[in-house]
Amino acid sequence: MISDLQLVKLRRLIGAGRERDFYCWPAWHRKRAEVLRLDNQECQRCKAQGRYTPAVIVHHVKHLKERPDLALSVLDPDTGERQLVSLCRACHESEHPERLADPWQPTKQPISAERWD
Repeated sequence: MISDLQLVKLRRLIGAGRERDFYCWPAWHRKRAEVLRLDNQECQRCKAQGRYTPAVIVHHVKHLKERPDLALSVLDPDTGERQLVSLCRACHESEHPERLADPWQPTKQPISAERWD
């Protein structure tokens, strides 16, 4: 569970667009290790489909930006369902299709039709 002070810090990071800094916190490293141990280092999505794949990522089911209060919670206290779950890289990428955008595509429209690139 996240403390009030940690929640304030995390909300500030999110507001500044620096939520990735959360993943350097010692509290996150401890919680991540706990979740991986809890799930026997196995991807829970693959396991549900009868496959064994080593887990390398601990995924926030309810995204960090939307529910920073659940950042360090294994279970969602409102529903009793898992909030942090171990996933392999492929399953985590399928949970975040927005990250699979082509990095070579421009993310901004040009200011004018004349471009120097």
